[in-house]
Amino acid sequence: MTIASSSSSAEMALNARIIDFTSKVNGRAYRLFVSIPTRRPVPPEGHVVVYLIDGNLHFGIAVDTARIQARWPDVIDPVVVGIGYPTDSVSEALDLRMIDLTTPISEERLTKGFMAKMPRPSEGFGGMDNYFRIIEEEVKPRVEAMVAINKHEQVLMGHSLGGLTTLHALFRHTASFQHFVAISPSIWHNDRAVLAHEAAFSDRVRAGQVKARALISVGELESTFRFVPGLPAGEQDFRDMTEECRMVPNVQELGERLATLASPQFEIETVVHAGDDHNMVPPAGIARGIKFTMRR
Repeated sequence: MTIASSSSSAEMALNARIIDFTSKVNGRAYRLFVSIPTRRPVPPEGHVVVYLIDGNLHFGIAVDTARIQARWPDVIDPVVVGIGYPTDSVSEALDLRMIDLTTPISEERLTKGFMAKMPRPSEGFGGMDNYFRIIEEEVKPRVEAMVAINKHEQVLMGHSLGGLTTLHALFRHTASFQHFVAISPSIWHNDRAVLAHEAAFSDRVRAGQVKARALISVGELESTFRFVPGLPAGEQDFRDMTEECRMVPNVQELGERLATLASPQFEIETVVHAGDDHNMVPPAGIARGIKFTMRR
């Protein structure tokens, strides 16, 4: 019997380096999953980096997709940083993310429509501003102490509430990242509050004050009603949720508006993934996001 020896490389998701820390911003525990490419020399300007929201859920997909695509010489091989939590429980990670990846919601809004039937995170909604601070003040310095990073080639990528957070970053934090991949963004959240920042962002783009590239994608079936018995809410609740969230129209309409701003300084692409629903779309969205941000 031959037993394969393990590699010391931290390149692949299986061998990722892990950094645990407690944030001084909000006192909560976080875990970073870091994959560093080793196949090519370190660029003189440092590595392109992908900061991936929901590292517990999507880090493996993102790393393996990036490494496979980077076998082609015209695709950049990035450092991938999954931002997550020190847990192996999917349900716990999902609960924690609902705090970090949302803006504050009034109690009145939480009692209306399908939101009244949705589970609430243990510590409440509304931690997104702190989350951005944690990335800038605590995540990036730890990564940059480990590996040389090109601060002019930083990607933020997220799905669902992570996509919503990515859109907030595009509109409000374009000095922190240069590439944005918002997969199935929850634009509907908090009465589409994220769109309140769109007009000011558009004005900055027109004034030549923004240099950014953005990909927004959504699954073709995300606005198609589908009920599965055994879920915690009833059929009508899910029908109401499908209609209110408007996942596909929200993305298409936003993409059309942002496309009118396209210029040498600002690039926008909108993709609808055929045959995918909300749960199926992350692999396709991440693969398209890697292509969009890494292929030159």
